[in-house]
Amino acid sequence: MFLSNPFDGAFGLDIGDLSIKLIQLQKHHRLRQPPYFSVSELRTVNLPPGYIVDGELQQPEMVRKKILYILGKEGKKYKPLKSPWVVIDLPEPKTFLKLIDVESPPDQITTEDVKFHARKHLPYEIEETYLDWWAINADDKQAKTAQILIGAAPKITADSYTYLMDSVGLTPIALEIEAIALARSLITANKSYAGEARMILDLGATRSGVVIYDNNSIQFSTTLHFSGEILTMAIAQELKIDYETAENLKIKNGLVYDEKTPRYLKIVNQIAEDLITEIKTAINFYREHFPTSNPITHITMCGGLSRLKNIDSVLSQKLKISAHPGHPWKNLLNSKFSETDNLEALNMASAIGLALRAVDNTL
Repeated sequence: MFLSNPFDGAFGLDIGDLSIKLIQLQKHHRLRQPPYFSVSELRTVNLPPGYIVDGELQQPEMVRKKILYILGKEGKKYKPLKSPWVVIDLPEPKTFLKLIDVESPPDQITTEDVKFHARKHLPYEIEETYLDWWAINADDKQAKTAQILIGAAPKITADSYTYLMDSVGLTPIALEIEAIALARSLITANKSYAGEARMILDLGATRSGVVIYDNNSIQFSTTLHFSGEILTMAIAQELKIDYETAENLKIKNGLVYDEKTPRYLKIVNQIAEDLITEIKTAINFYREHFPTSNPITHITMCGGLSRLKNIDSVLSQKLKISAHPGHPWKNLLNSKFSETDNLEALNMASAIGLALRAVDNTL
């Protein structure tokens, strides 16, 4: 008999600064083969600027109405979802994720041990923080040092999202750090990456970030001072054009020369150089502070800006590491998803990762 998920119909809900994405999956079992997943619901709704800023709920009542709409409880576009179970992600700038070593066998580690050691790493007061952890090498019976992945978020941030869910009739089965959801979507499941590390580069409309995956675990994540908004504003200011025109230029040209606007490429190249400098800083930090680090052999890109023309080539050339848009649907193990489907899903990678957690009820 197959074990069923006790949270029937659970779905992923990705709440970003400018959009909300909902994905519900269905799990299918196959005799002598791994299960696969199909998409039951895929819904998106845009948020006006100012409703959420850097992950903080500035207009919670307006966000609440948008969630009711995407749930099908208001408006006529979507049918109501019956399940109250949801997995949501907490905004990357408001969370902390890091792999630490504790000099004790992994099977002897307690939560109090982790709290004691976490104090040295957390950017928040531990009394004002929700802390979660798991031992990456828990199955290694010979290990004398535990590798502990700690995830933390300020209580004030987590509580605001929990209250928001409660206000629309949803019950979170997990509040997840965004980097974990991205890795679940973009790192190939059950694949060995022995001797090499992966970087996930999330290039979004209002913020971007780096996630390092190595030794079968996320090692750390960091936020970058780069976004679609920064790029568009730079184009608008330097060319003295309105925001909408600048946005259209960005979408049309990416990092490619425009004969009609010769100054364009110089402007975007400067922003790209700043991005490359930040990525190099993150790579150097990883090499210097993680003694068991492996070389990063590939950069998997996601987020809307990962579709910009020529950005993958520029990053690959400047960083000397292969960089390409990822395949967010690949861990559904369903061959029906085409290359076009994957490109269109690049800004849904986090939502897909949340949905996989919801349907499988696993880490």
